[in-house]
Amino acid sequence: MEEIEVTWDRAIRIWWSLAWQGVLFSVIAGALAGFILGAILGALGMGESIEKYGQLVGLLVGIPVGIWVVKIVLTKQFRSFSIALVPSTEVLLEKTINESNA
Repeated sequence: MEEIEVTWDRAIRIWWSLAWQGVLFSVIAGALAGFILGAILGALGMGESIEKYGQLVGLLVGIPVGIWVVKIVLTKQFRSFSIALVPSTEVLLEKTINESNA
């Protein structure tokens, strides 16, 4: 597989893709989670606890959303490149050693 140079332009494109999708999906997920949490706590008469539990729910929602955004960006086709995950040298060496011992 041919490698291409890591340039500032490519780094900015990847960063921008992560940033805007991270913000967009986090806001949507946070609003949905906040609405559900507020409705549940309000129905239970615990409206004063929304701030305390809201931060925890925000964290619990934000982590999987962030990972999902990274997965989306890793599979994205950019204009002149895409991101590829390739095995490390260590893994390739281990595979070669195991095949030669078999």
